[in-house]
This record gives sequence, C-alpha cells and structure tokens, in this order.
Amino acid sequence: MDQEFLKILVCPRSKKSLILADKKILDQLNQKIKHKEIKHISGEPITANPEAALLEKENGILYLIEDDIPNLIYENGIQWNHY
Repeated sequence: MDQEFLKILVCPRSKKSLILADKKILDQLNQKIKHKEIKHISGEPITANPEAALLEKENGILYLIEDDIPNLIYENGIQWNHY
C-alpha cells in the first residue's frame, strides 16, 4: 500500500491513525478465518483470507484489504484485541 495514502487513512470510529498489519498478525488472522474462529464486528462470518489488513492499535480494530481496497466500514472490521 502506498505510504502517502496510508498516512491519510484513519479509523472511521475513533479517527485514530491506521498502520499496515504485520505478517504475524495476518498469519494469525488467516488461521482463525480458516478455523472459523473469528467474525466481523457485525457478527457476520469472514469467508475469505485478506491479502492485507490495517490496524488501529489503540482499540485493536483490524480493517481488511481486498483487491488493494481497504474496507473501512466499522461493522466490517474485526475487534482483534478480543482474540
């Protein structure tokens, strides 16, 4: 993801900055998706493995990136610090 673009992205709920999730988080996330152990904040199951994700560190919310497009709809995020 372009670093200049990343600088302007913020969490839609907290308005705090987002960082690109590292490989460790992404690997853990994909394992949880594979074993159906994780859901969106809305409660909907996650069915596809994302290529990347953005993390709002303070509140532990992950926003998935699919086809180079970040999904910044809060309800589609993942409350990562609960896992």
